Amino acid sequence: MQCRVLAVANQKGGVGKTATAVTLAAGLAARGKRTLVIDLDPQANATGNLAVGQHTPGIAEVLQGETTLREACSETGRSGLSLIAGGNRMATWSLEEKCACPWRTEHATESFDFVILDCPPSISGPTILALQESDELIIPVQSEYLALEGLSSLLRAVDGVRGATGALQIRYLITMFDRRNNLAGEVEAELRAHFGKQVSRSVIPRSVRMAEAPGFRRTIFEHDEACSAAQAYAAFTEEVLAYGPQ
Repeated sequence: MQCRVLAVANQKGGVGKTATAVTLAAGLAARGKRTLVIDLDPQANATGNLAVGQHTPGIAEVLQGETTLREACSETGRSGLSLIAGGNRMATWSLEEKCACPWRTEHATESFDFVILDCPPSISGPTILALQESDELIIPVQSEYLALEGLSSLLRAVDGVRGATGALQIRYLITMFDRRNNLAGEVEAELRAHFGKQVSRSVIPRSVRMAEAPGFRRTIFEHDEACSAAQAYAAFTEEVLAYGPQ
């Protein structure tokens, strides 16, 4: 199959961006898909979640031409799931330093079925590069109105990238959903009314177990595969596999 590059981005922090990137990657790997997570976020939370200590070389060194993607690739101890670590050098990286996009190289496209890019919570150089060099964009949206308001600047950046590079498929994923809260239902309804089929059928519930998992360096599937969040992410993984490139 053709390697699919998926960026996971939202300029608002705390919406489940890294959790979505890591959990989707783990779900794809569990289904036999060779999956690479690239941690573009200077906070390197995806790196920490996957129990790979921050080390060099990482993605900053790859982008600056100091090493290759092959040399920076780390195993995570999970079958089919690899990682290129993030780190604070990405905080100062800019598009002016861009070399050939490493995840579009022959090694990446032949070695992996999926590349998942965990973007910083900002419209910065790494995020713009991810938008330019992705096939698909997943935007996790917390079910509150402030999260909706924060989408505008990200979508403006997406429009700019689309104008320069062509199509970029967008998929919205509702996260941290609390069915006891009427406001959450209103936000979901507004998202579906405005974006239609771009909003994933799967909805990720607010979950204590989900919040616990990173502290144990586990994915939610390893921590509690029977919990509601794990089941929702499993369903979302199946959606991603089903919709594919269009």
